Amino acid sequence: MSIPFQLFNCLELSGKHFPYPDQLCRLAASGEYPEIYPWWFIDANSDAGRLAWSVRQHDGRNLVPFAKVDDGRGDVACFDADSDDAAVHMLVLDESGRRYSYPSFAAWLRAAQADAAKYQ
Repeated sequence: MSIPFQLFNCLELSGKHFPYPDQLCRLAASGEYPEIYPWWFIDANSDAGRLAWSVRQHDGRNLVPFAKVDDGRGDVACFDADSDDAAVHMLVLDESGRRYSYPSFAAWLRAAQADAAKYQ
C-alpha cells in the first residue's frame, strides 16, 4: 500500500521558496518509501503537520519539518530554510540541549532505516 504525503508549501506559509531534495519529493508524491518506523513522514495537511509547523522555530532556527520519530526521543527531522545546505537538522523539543544533524536527506534516510531495523 502506498500513502502519499504533502510537503509544506514554504512559499505560501513563510513567503520563501524552499527547494526540497528530489528524492524526498518522489517519496512524497508516490507514497512508496521504505519502512522507517519509529520514524514517520509528516503530512503538511494533517494535524501533526500543523503542529510541526507551529513548533519549527522552537530553538530559534527557521526549520522546515518533514519527519518525526516516536521512540522516546520525539525529535523532528527538518531542513534549514535559511540555508542552501541540504543537511537535515534535528529539532529537539525536550530541552535536553541535544543537537545533531545528517549531511543530507539520503544520510538521514539510511539512519531512519537503521532505526527501523531495531523494531523488526
